Formats: sequence, C-alpha cells, structure tokens
Amino acid sequence: MKVFVYLAVLIGLVYGQCDPAGNCSPPDCRCFKDNTTPGGLQPDEIPQMVVITMDYALNSEFAELYDQLFTTTNPNDCPTLGTFYLQDMNTDYDVVKAYYDRGFEIGVSSVDGTIPKDEVGWVDLIKTVKTKITGAGINGDDVRGYRPPQLNFGGTEEFIGIGDNGLVYDAGCVTSEYDTASTFKWPFTYDFPEGATCNGQSMPVDKEFKGKWELIIPDFTFTNDTKCEVPQGCTNVETKTDAFNILYDNFIAHYEGSRTPYVVIIDAAWMKTDFKREGTVEFMDYVRAGFPDTWVITAWQSLQWVQNPTPTSNISSFAPWSC
Repeated sequence: MKVFVYLAVLIGLVYGQCDPAGNCSPPDCRCFKDNTTPGGLQPDEIPQMVVITMDYALNSEFAELYDQLFTTTNPNDCPTLGTFYLQDMNTDYDVVKAYYDRGFEIGVSSVDGTIPKDEVGWVDLIKTVKTKITGAGINGDDVRGYRPPQLNFGGTEEFIGIGDNGLVYDAGCVTSEYDTASTFKWPFTYDFPEGATCNGQSMPVDKEFKGKWELIIPDFTFTNDTKCEVPQGCTNVETKTDAFNILYDNFIAHYEGSRTPYVVIIDAAWMKTDFKREGTVEFMDYVRAGFPDTWVITAWQSLQWVQNPTPTSNISSFAPWSC
C-alpha cells in the first residue's frame, strides 16, 4: 500500500495533479479524488443505478437462469438490463448475440479464466475474445467493458490491453478501502496516474490513460461485518433470506448514501444454487416495485449517466436509457 501511494505521489509530480475545476471535467474525464456528486446533484435527485454484471461463460444452460432476473421494466417502461463479461470457453455466441439484440451489454473477461502474465498477454486476451464477439455479428464499437479473470486487476498492463483493443472501461477493481456509504466512490478516469488500491493489486499509476474509466466496486458487507468481493464469496449466505439480505442491505447503503452505482457481480455458481437464485429474483422484483427512482441498467449506461448527469425529474427522457 505504501509503495503504491509513494509511486502515485512521485509520478503525480511528472504528470501533474487532476483538477476537477480545471484540467479534468465531464463528459470525458473525472478525477478519482473528486468526492462531489456528478453535476452537483443532491442524492435525492440522483436515480439509483443497479448494475447486474454476470461473469464467465454464457450459454443456453445459464441463459435460463439469468433470464429469471430480468422480468420487470424500468420506470420508462424499458426492460431491465445487465452486462455480461464473457469467458470464451464454453460460451455459445448465438446466445450472446440474442442477449445483445435485446439490449444487454456484452463485454470481455477471458479466454479460459487464466490470468495474463504480461502486457502482451493482456493485449492478446482482449483481442481474442473481442474478435469472437464481433464475429457473432455484434458491433465492435458496442464492446466497451472489461473485467479481468478472477477479479485479478492488471493495472497498467491491463489498461494497455484495454486501450489497444478500443475498450473504454474496467469493471474489475474491487476495493475494501471505499466500501461504506460515506466512502463509496463514483466512477473515474485514469487521465492522471491516480486511483484506488484494488484490494492490494497494482494500480495504473505509471502511465495516463485518457478517457479510460474505472467502474469501482466496493466489497460486500454481510452479517457480523463479513466482507466479500462478490456475494458468492460470503460463505455465511445459507438461505434464500440471506441471499436477499446481502443484496438488499448493500443496495440500501448506496441508496441512502450518495447513490453511486450499485454494481453486483453474479456468476453461474450463484445462480445454479436454488435458494441464492430465488433470493436474487426476489431482490430484483422488490427494488423495482418498492423504489420508483431505481433503474436496473448496464454498466455502460451507468457511465453514460456519470458523463451526462441528469436528475430524476428528467431521467425518463434520458436518451441513453431509452429503448
């Protein structure tokens, strides 16, 4: 941790400091240290964004499970949506294309779950999977997001891979530093070499990546202050009620805080467990029925809102969320 901070300070002297009032402003730049809400909005003016993200392979077996999560509509009567970060192994790209045609976001994760060893590995991994995705008839310009395998954030080398392959953001930085309602961070860019510590992994602090976003993900907190990077990682989730509560309690922390995007990481192992799936379905139905200012959208749609913040009073006409 001290090494990362030292590097950030040292390199900041070379690249300059990020200034939200000067050299870094939306829609293409946002400072990591900017603790204001986008657009200066009050929390109750901000729509609560729920971003359901699904990892690893996507095929007909898993599609039957994931479809159970997206049966409701958003306040503008458009369908609820989510984001898939694909592992190539065991993925059926006809299924991927079908989700894309419905409005779901398709991103990249890995070839087979293996973590790249160097810069070339990151570049090749992303290129390989993106090529498979575009080969299925998906517009390459719509493939914007990346999540590293095993949530092993790759720092500078990963972001070189993101940049070389025309992607826009990472959604794999899980943090235990900024995981409470008072410390949640809004998405930020790496225009300047500064950022969060991703649970002890390296940050891209030795190079600037202009216009490249980080959708930072706080740890989940469950009973007795148990912390886990993903719901599946909390081993004390033992019932349908537990599954509902871990999702709902962390949602409320966002909703009653500054309303940063609430990013949930779901995988097939979680969905194949009946009580976990049932608790998740109940959560999805409940937040849409009980919170009229809550939207279930893709990761990219949440970043589009950060780039162009729009108050709840006008959000039904916000073009990126239309259908």
